[in-house]
Amino acid sequence: MALVVALVLALLVAGITQQVIAELQMGQLTRQDAIALYLAQAGVEHQIYLLKNNKDAGSIAYTNYPVTVDQARWFVTSLTCLLNCTGTPSARRWRIRSTGEIRRYNADSTYTVLQTRTVLAGVDIVYDGVAPNLYRYPLRVTVYRWEEELP
Repeated sequence: MALVVALVLALLVAGITQQVIAELQMGQLTRQDAIALYLAQAGVEHQIYLLKNNKDAGSIAYTNYPVTVDQARWFVTSLTCLLNCTGTPSARRWRIRSTGEIRRYNADSTYTVLQTRTVLAGVDIVYDGVAPNLYRYPLRVTVYRWEEELP
């Protein structure tokens, strides 16, 4: 009888342990997914900040943000000018595509991408100023599109 009770208890402990491990793994994946989305959004915000300061700013290369020892969090943007792309116009329209990545670095200095999320944004920036800095300073920023790109 004692062996049967011990066996039942062992099976219960094994089942509960397996369930707890699965829940922890799911929680970690959910957290990584949320962090990747936040990184993509941070990339869009950073790109808008750069465009407000300089209408001729380029896209952002891979950036480790925040800078950590494990370098697990990255974002990158691509930037396309859609309207008034040359000269010194009073307004420009941009399409920004930002991708956030969660990485795990391996012993051989390579990395594995664990999670990615991408955000697309459409932005109009109206510039103002007086000579000689005509249309240099941001007057108004309008985000007319902000959506997640699904795989």
